[in-house]
Amino acid sequence: MPYKDLSLANPMDPVVREDSASRAAGHVPSADLVDDKIGSEQKGVTKGWGGGAGSWFDAWLTSAAAQIGQVMLALPNAVALTGLRAGVPLLFMYSLFSIFTIHLLNALYCEYKARKIKAGTWEGGHNKKATQYFNVIGYLVNRWVGYFVMLITIISLCSTGIAQVVAISTGLYYMDIHISKRIWTIIFGAVLTCTMTFIPSFRHFRIYNIISLTGTAYTALYLIITACKLGLKSSSAHVGPTSMENLFLGANVFMNAFGGHTLSFEVIDAMYAPSRYDHVYPFSYLYTYFVSVPHSILIQLAAPTANKTYGNVYGVVPVNAARDVSIILMVIHQFVAYALYVTPVFFMWEKLVRTHTKSYWIRLPSRIPVSLFIWFIALLIPFYNTINAIMGSFGNSFTAFVFPTGAYLWVYRTAAARANAPKQPFLPGGWTTHMCLCSFLFVWFAVFGVGFGMWASITNLVQNVSTYSVFAECYQCAGIVKTNKING
Repeated sequence: MPYKDLSLANPMDPVVREDSASRAAGHVPSADLVDDKIGSEQKGVTKGWGGGAGSWFDAWLTSAAAQIGQVMLALPNAVALTGLRAGVPLLFMYSLFSIFTIHLLNALYCEYKARKIKAGTWEGGHNKKATQYFNVIGYLVNRWVGYFVMLITIISLCSTGIAQVVAISTGLYYMDIHISKRIWTIIFGAVLTCTMTFIPSFRHFRIYNIISLTGTAYTALYLIITACKLGLKSSSAHVGPTSMENLFLGANVFMNAFGGHTLSFEVIDAMYAPSRYDHVYPFSYLYTYFVSVPHSILIQLAAPTANKTYGNVYGVVPVNAARDVSIILMVIHQFVAYALYVTPVFFMWEKLVRTHTKSYWIRLPSRIPVSLFIWFIALLIPFYNTINAIMGSFGNSFTAFVFPTGAYLWVYRTAAARANAPKQPFLPGGWTTHMCLCSFLFVWFAVFGVGFGMWASITNLVQNVSTYSVFAECYQCAGIVKTNKING
C-alpha cells in the first residue's frame, strides 16, 4: 500500500480505516516508510571516521557527547546547593522526563516529515536544508509560535556556546593562575572562531565525538577516585539547601545537564532511520549517568564546604598531574561541544543571510559573526555557574520540556490525529497516559523551571555583576589562587 499521511484526515474516511487496519494487522508503520524515503536519499552519502555518518551509532555518539560536558564540572556544586536528599531525586527525575520528551520530539519530527512528503515539499538529497527545532514546531503548530521557538532556541544554544568558552578559560586558569581568565577567554575565543566554526554539519563529527567522550570518561573516573581518596563524610548527606534561591539554582543546573534537546532535530535529521532516534537516545543516558551522578554525590560527601564555594569542581580537588590531564581533556571536549551546540545557530544564520545552500567557501566563513557574538558575551558575563543556571531555567526548561509537551498536546488534540500518528505512544495506557503526563510536565516546568528558575538565575546574575562588574578580569580568582596554594 503506498504511503499516505493521514494525520489530519477524517477517521471515517475509507482510506483512513484501511491504513489503521493495515497497521493493526502488523504491517509496516508510516514512520518506517518515512525512514525508507529518507534512507534511500542518503545511501550515496560517504561514510567514514571523519564524516558522512548517519547511523544509530553516530546518533548515540553525538547525543552522549552533547548531553553532558562542561556542566559535569558544575554538577557537584549544584548538588551542594540543593543538598543530597533533594538533589539526587531531582537528577533522576529530570533525566527520565528528558527521555520522555525526546520521544515527543521524535514523534513530532516524523509527523512533520510525513506531512511534508504528502504535500510534495520535502526537500531530500544532498542539497536539502537542515531541519531544525523551529521548522518543525512552526510547521505543525503556528508560524508565530515557530518564531518564538527560534528565539528561545538561539538564546539557549548561544548560552551553551558561551558556557564552553567560559569553561575553557576557567579550566586553563586553574592550570596557570598567572594568566587571567579574561586573557584565556580572548585567546581561546579566537581559536574557536578560527577552527570549530568551519565544521560543515553533524555528519562530520564522528571522530570529534569519540575524542570528547574520552575526556568526559577520564574526568568522571578521576573525580570519583579523588573523592574517595579525600575521604567520605556521612554527615555531608544531611546538609540541605540554605535558601529557596539555592534550591532553584541547583535544579536549574540539573535541567541544563539533562535538557540538551535544542540540537535534537539536527541529529535526528542526520540519521538514516530518524524514527529510531528515541530508541537510541536512552542508551546515551547510560553514559550520561556515569559521567554525571557518581562524582557529584561523592564530591559532596568528601568536601561539602569547598564544593558549595566553587562553581567549578576543579576548585575542590588537589593540584596534581591527574587534575591537569583532566583539564586538558575537558578543554578538548569543550571545543567539540562548542561546535555541536553552535552549529544549529550557524544553520539559522546561514538561512538568514542566504548562504545555507551555497558552496562551503561561501557558507562557512559567513558564520563568523555568530562566533564573534558568542565570544563577546563570554567576555561580558564570565560567570560560570550563573550561565549554567540561566541555560537551565530559560533555555532548557522551554526547549526540553515546555515546547515538546505543548506542541505534542496541540498536534494530537484530535482523535483523527492520534489514530494516524506515525509514532504511537509507548507507555502503558497509550494516549491517555501520554496526554496526562504531557499536561503535568508542561505546567510543572512552566511554573518551576521557567518561573522560579528564572527568578533565582537573574537574582544570582545581578549579585555577580554587582560584585565583579561586567567584563570581569578574573571571576572567583582570589579563591582559586588560595586553593591552588593550599592544595599545591
